[in-house]
Amino acid sequence: MPIGRVAVVGGSITGCAFALAAARGGAEVTVYERTTGELADRGVGIALHVDRYAELVAAGYLDDTTPWRNVNGRIWLLDDGESARGRSLWDQPAAFRMYNWGQLWAGLRRRVPAEVDYRGGTPVTVGTDGEIYLPDGTSERYDVVVGADGYGSAVRTAVFPQIQPQYAGYAMWRGSCAWNHEPIDNLISICIPNGQGVMYRIPSSGGDRISWGLYSSVGGTADPRPALLALARKYFPPFWADLVTSTPESDTLIQPINDLVVDRFTSGRMLVAGDAAAIARPHVASGAVKGIQDAVAFEAACREVGPAGSWEDVLARYEAERHPAGADLVRVARSMGYAMVEDTPDWTTMTPERMVDWWAAQHADDGFGGHALGAAIAAR
Repeated sequence: MPIGRVAVVGGSITGCAFALAAARGGAEVTVYERTTGELADRGVGIALHVDRYAELVAAGYLDDTTPWRNVNGRIWLLDDGESARGRSLWDQPAAFRMYNWGQLWAGLRRRVPAEVDYRGGTPVTVGTDGEIYLPDGTSERYDVVVGADGYGSAVRTAVFPQIQPQYAGYAMWRGSCAWNHEPIDNLISICIPNGQGVMYRIPSSGGDRISWGLYSSVGGTADPRPALLALARKYFPPFWADLVTSTPESDTLIQPINDLVVDRFTSGRMLVAGDAAAIARPHVASGAVKGIQDAVAFEAACREVGPAGSWEDVLARYEAERHPAGADLVRVARSMGYAMVEDTPDWTTMTPERMVDWWAAQHADDGFGGHALGAAIAAR
């Protein structure tokens, strides 16, 4: 890695991964995180495909100390009016590790070296030339500025002001609730007209919880919650409907579903990563994977260039590796969203054989759980 100073804007999962990547190469690293203290446990789940997890362990970014729950398959359910938990349309092979967002972040935060200057409670604005403007009116200049500041990225706005997230036409109502039943090791998908329910078990400090989501185009009011509750009661099997409708409002949130991929992941001294660079709909279950993989690719580019190389070479290598992967993931996620929410089949006519064909038509296996790291990077 060229010797120099790296600023990481955003101290969430992607930001911690980039701080680790840059510090490993010997850079002087500062992280600017706008929130104070520990990032809140948001009570929602994060899915990591087992193959992607293995790659990230091999790269030294994750380990088995962070609590997780196993998923061996995905069961697609339909309310048949008879069974409390619904009728199975398809038992789909799937292999994931399910995490609590806050616990996964905490595990990555612990891996950030002590010499990294992690500044919580420091919102910043960003210039296009690598300048960081601080709340006290001062500024600092860096060799590279990493935009790891998510959906509303200040770095992306500074570099690509014309590119904004595009609303997909539907939202996901998310929440989590206590799970006091037998352990489940499946991802549950509930099939409803022009929508989809998802549920899976995650660990938490107070015992296991069910992280759930309901995709729907219901909205248009200041408070869509009553309509979403009615939707769950109408179409979910009773057992799963009760979990959703009994979740306290304080444990729920509405997430508009958006698409975005920038034309380039780099510009001058600036680099964007994670959701700052490419927002893929959650159907692909790869949000955390994508951001950490971006950091792995950045570290690999630094090592390839070496201390005698230039930051321009580092950013060019990062661009070549990660932009195509991010753009393709957004493409697959759009296809999945169309099939799962925007134009769903008549679920009552679906058989396991038809479900297999329906899944294949989305090209979902091209991106479900995220893309593998480039062979050259994974081999390092």
